[in-house]
Amino acid sequence: MPKPARLLALIPVALVAAAFGPATSAGAQATQISWSDCPVEAYPAPELAERYPGLQCGTFEVPYDYSRPNGKKFTLALQKLPASGTKIGTLFANPGGPGASGRGVWSVPAASASLRASFDLVGFDPRGIGETRPAFDCDEAAVAPTNNPNINWVQFSQEATPYTARARRACQKKSADFIAHVGTNNVVRDLDAMRAAVGDSKLTYWGMSYGSRIGYVYAYRYPQRVRAILLDGPVTPDGSWANFADVRSKSNDEALQFLRSVSPATYAAVISTRNSLFTSQLDIGTAGKRQALGGYDWLGIVSSQLLLQQSNWPQIIQLAKVVSLARIVGPGGDEARAALRELAGEAEAEGPGGLTPDGGANSAINCADYSDRPSRRGRARIIRNVVSQAPVFGGLAASGLAPDCVGYTFRPDPVPKIASRASLARVRNLKLAISDSTADAATPLVWGRAMARAFPSAFEVTQRTGNHVNFLETGSDCVDDPIREYLLTLQMAPRRTMCLFTPPEGLDMTAVAAGRRKVDPSAVVETILRNNRLRGRQ
Repeated sequence: MPKPARLLALIPVALVAAAFGPATSAGAQATQISWSDCPVEAYPAPELAERYPGLQCGTFEVPYDYSRPNGKKFTLALQKLPASGTKIGTLFANPGGPGASGRGVWSVPAASASLRASFDLVGFDPRGIGETRPAFDCDEAAVAPTNNPNINWVQFSQEATPYTARARRACQKKSADFIAHVGTNNVVRDLDAMRAAVGDSKLTYWGMSYGSRIGYVYAYRYPQRVRAILLDGPVTPDGSWANFADVRSKSNDEALQFLRSVSPATYAAVISTRNSLFTSQLDIGTAGKRQALGGYDWLGIVSSQLLLQQSNWPQIIQLAKVVSLARIVGPGGDEARAALRELAGEAEAEGPGGLTPDGGANSAINCADYSDRPSRRGRARIIRNVVSQAPVFGGLAASGLAPDCVGYTFRPDPVPKIASRASLARVRNLKLAISDSTADAATPLVWGRAMARAFPSAFEVTQRTGNHVNFLETGSDCVDDPIREYLLTLQMAPRRTMCLFTPPEGLDMTAVAAGRRKVDPSAVVETILRNNRLRGRQ
């Protein structure tokens, strides 16, 4: 039997589901955003405080239930970096999850001088998340597999599912006051209310990963209120929970295979380190307190801390060397083990995608948005299919994702499925922007293509990479220039553009690991964590 433990998160991301219920206009929301100066400690990274002075922190009340506007309310937490030049309007952004804090995501578009000058940049914690109140505060359902490379993943998942169900029931009980109101349909109503509160007649929005679900649902619900929407690292607008568990569980392997094609040495470092930890677990604990690092723990670190962002890829070989150093008894090994403890602690403490701890929000929001629930047999079918096609990360991902909604009994509030003739006609003329990757580590290209089919008047910019979320992330002018111009002027790019891979500085693109220089373990870990902080992963 598996034992209860905390499993390093494997980045579940967004998906969509079936029918769409009636809406109450969020434009009727009467309250205003209350803004005040942010303290330095509110910045997503200390180094940003000096670079971007004048940050504003805000709160905004929205009803649990828009059909009962005078009932209980969420108090949303926001941050705003005011425009530094002639203002066009407000650019709202969401970094994904679901369950990720979005307050500090303004720091990503702020890196573009023209966006920084032209928009108030606003990030927000959606209902139930982060500093918004009330918020989820549930224990995670985590079961760790044994350190065995030949696990029967179907059996493991079946044995672990009762722990998931128990945790979900406990979370629903603890969050009973608001859990039925956290779905994306209500987040979209909140976003429209915030748009009205800042005085914008139409919405400008950048949705990253799960944030693209918010964006496409907004476009569907309020097509006449769209100015510009960027769907970056998009989810599918015609999927289901079964589709998500199947397709998403394969995406890390797709990114790893792309990495293998451009940097064989980096791929070799991932696999050889995994194999060495399967052969012999590494104790990275302190005196009297054992902390084992095994093969699946390593894969969890790679997936949650390294694989999503190509800026972190050059650190993989260096981190593999830190693992080797950590086997040394004595001072050199002590430093390496301390660095690994820090990185493992970050991965363990963080929620989906290496983002802020979500307290159970990820599964609750996904399970509100999708109404289908795969049976025990259906879950087994998904896991077997994934393992056959994604042998490195697939079993670990699918065994947790397939049963993720087991135990919840609250009524779902499914997001719209843009597939029928009527739903497609509703959004046919919307001029959106879509950004995706050929081997995205979290939201596969098949989902980007589905989004492009759903919005035939949009333009799609695809980059050859395994990076997740590309605008302003990969140093590609081919990606950045048309999207920036669209956000600023609404100029549309060609229907489909393919952009070449832009290697991150320091990536070893030879067949043999480069260099024999001494590795500083703490510097390797600090580089990884700093990259994550500055890329909107607060």
